[in-house]
Amino acid sequence: MISIDAARKFYTNADSAHDFDHILRVVAMAEKIARAEGADIEVVRAAALLHDLARADEDHGAVKLDHADVSAEQARELLLSTGASQAFADQVAEAIRTHRFRGMRRPATIEAQILFDADKLDAIGALGVARAYAVAGSLNQKLYSEPSDGANATRDQHNSEHSPVAEFSVKLSKLRELFYTPTARALADTRHQFMLDFFQELEREVRGES
Repeated sequence: MISIDAARKFYTNADSAHDFDHILRVVAMAEKIARAEGADIEVVRAAALLHDLARADEDHGAVKLDHADVSAEQARELLLSTGASQAFADQVAEAIRTHRFRGMRRPATIEAQILFDADKLDAIGALGVARAYAVAGSLNQKLYSEPSDGANATRDQHNSEHSPVAEFSVKLSKLRELFYTPTARALADTRHQFMLDFFQELEREVRGES
């Protein structure tokens, strides 16, 4: 089993939205959900610690593939090198491979669903708004853009026309309907409402109505 200290060294180049603080929050939430749902907490913990191994490389252009795919294979190799069983490494890799909202695969095992839920809970609510603005700031994007119904919005977060408002439209507002576990769904309702209130108030202030 990989330790927190061992995992930390893999995230030194991450941005503030995907740094090791994000990893620790996902680990804590994943363990909480795993206990409530009766899942294998060791698989969940390892997957949470290693789920974004390749995220910084992808964001910096070094990795052209989905970071979830690359992270899954890196995690599998790392765990096998530390003496983990093939079955354990495969379970962890499968969870990591299917954790991404923008990916094409959806999680099938309870452990994979818990990683997905824990990671997405960190993407909504006050944390989700803060992280969306952290990414926008790092890419020199607009503070505000006109709300969209999503028809003409892109899911590519790394472009000059994107903004936190667009991110809410194409991703954050949709996450509440995607959670798998009852534990996560209950938490998601409150976080979703916070975001809805925030972006509605932002629009009113931008228009001088509030």
